[in-house]
Amino acid sequence: MSMIEIKNLTRRFGSITAVDNMSFTVDRGEVLGFLGPNGAGKSTTMKMITGFLAPSSGSITVDGFDVTRDPMAVKRQIGYLPEGAPLWPDMTAAGFLEFIAGIRGLSGAEATTRIADVVDKTQIASVLTQPLDTPVERLQAAGRIGAGTAA
Repeated sequence: MSMIEIKNLTRRFGSITAVDNMSFTVDRGEVLGFLGPNGAGKSTTMKMITGFLAPSSGSITVDGFDVTRDPMAVKRQIGYLPEGAPLWPDMTAAGFLEFIAGIRGLSGAEATTRIADVVDKTQIASVLTQPLDTPVERLQAAGRIGAGTAA
């Protein structure tokens, strides 16, 4: 079973078609990136996959959960950091991860273990105590972006 399965996905905004009959699958562990010019439908597709925007037609399943029928189950399976996502600038990367763990219902040893796993996988240990508003030149891909993605 694919981790993400998109079938005949379409999204219209009035007379504008932002996503037109898109189909693809993403296997567990596979990394996928969307490339294209502004207005190509990248953000619209991600918003539909994550359950923040309903498709006009087509179907989306994430780890076996239908996005339109069970969006909360989908949101528990994936993390999504949109471009320009609001993050608290004075919060540290560690504090942000703890905050997200709490939102996801994790506490105590389970939260500590999951956060340690995420820190290891995203290689952000060196920036955990830095505030999220640290300039991107210093955080690079491992800092604020890594903390947000890890969440």
